[in-house]
Amino acid sequence: MAIYYVTIFGLTGLGYVLTEKKSGTRARDFYLVLAFFVLLLLTSFRYAIGFDYFSYRLIFDMVATEWTLDVIFHDFWYEPGFFLICKFFQLLHLSYPVMLAGINVFLIAVLLWFVRRYSKMPWVSIYLYITLQFLAYHMNLIRQSIALCFFLFAYPFLKEKKIIPYTLILIFGGLLHNSLWFVWPLYFLLTKKATIRYWVSIAIAALLVYVLFDRLFLYVQPYLPMKYAAYPDTDFWSANTFLYVVPAILYGVLLFLFRKRMEDTMARTICLNSAFINILISFFITKHFILERFAVYPFVFSLIAVPDIIASYRRDKKRGKREHMTYRFVLLLWLLFGAGYFLFAAANGFHQVYPYVSLLERGYSAPSMP
Repeated sequence: MAIYYVTIFGLTGLGYVLTEKKSGTRARDFYLVLAFFVLLLLTSFRYAIGFDYFSYRLIFDMVATEWTLDVIFHDFWYEPGFFLICKFFQLLHLSYPVMLAGINVFLIAVLLWFVRRYSKMPWVSIYLYITLQFLAYHMNLIRQSIALCFFLFAYPFLKEKKIIPYTLILIFGGLLHNSLWFVWPLYFLLTKKATIRYWVSIAIAALLVYVLFDRLFLYVQPYLPMKYAAYPDTDFWSANTFLYVVPAILYGVLLFLFRKRMEDTMARTICLNSAFINILISFFITKHFILERFAVYPFVFSLIAVPDIIASYRRDKKRGKREHMTYRFVLLLWLLFGAGYFLFAAANGFHQVYPYVSLLERGYSAPSMP
């Protein structure tokens, strides 16, 4: 676990010193470049952690020995992306760890592009990326993490309500992980004005789906690809306790309390709606925990919502404006929220990436698959 704590404290401390004590794009960009290499080393030098680590390696080996391009496009036409990535690296005679490193370059680069463009406090976004479990997600569910990057690419079109480019990006990204296609309706759900009446209406709809989910699934099951249709026969169909919903609720409550600090109307609408929908999706893990994977899409906007809130207090401080809560208090509050989230996740073994195991520890026995 030490490597995680060193990374969190190191990047957070450097971020504060480089971007809070100094101003300007040069200091910010230097910090982001530094964060890129630290996160790349952390994610690429791992071994045998993440539930799907060996599943992906098995796919990599099978693509090398059995699956030609014809097989990929015939048998996996609905989701060929990751298999084509494997084939590309094998044509270059590169190993599985090298492929992971290449994918990590893409994942982290997209994260930093998003943070640089949309976050008002990049170092806070990096802190939240680690503590709110996006990094753990990244090291476990690789295909869906790539799909999440395409969702980030679609954000400017979501914000500007341009449905055609938004749709095209999700269609393409869904070829790497079909879950991205299922969240296409977020275009409508996230951009509608955030009101209590609206939230009550979608909460009622979600409750009905929750109650009738198993019956509804039976109707769509015959039309799903085999791997999705087979979920009821696997451990993925088991349920988690309500305890795992608490972090999502806490985040939603905090964001709601600070909602007026976000000046950009559309960004505030998207972030508030995303927090509420994240809560609703999280409730579904008390029925089947596999459904939790859809929550990452709306939850990712926490990386820009929280920095926006904190930055508003920093701006007021510089202007000499007095508030009932100070900048340092609000900053500490959100940092503590992230720390609590991380400790809860680590204690419960989220994504099976705790503790960290490096390539130098290949003698480590592989974790059991779920």
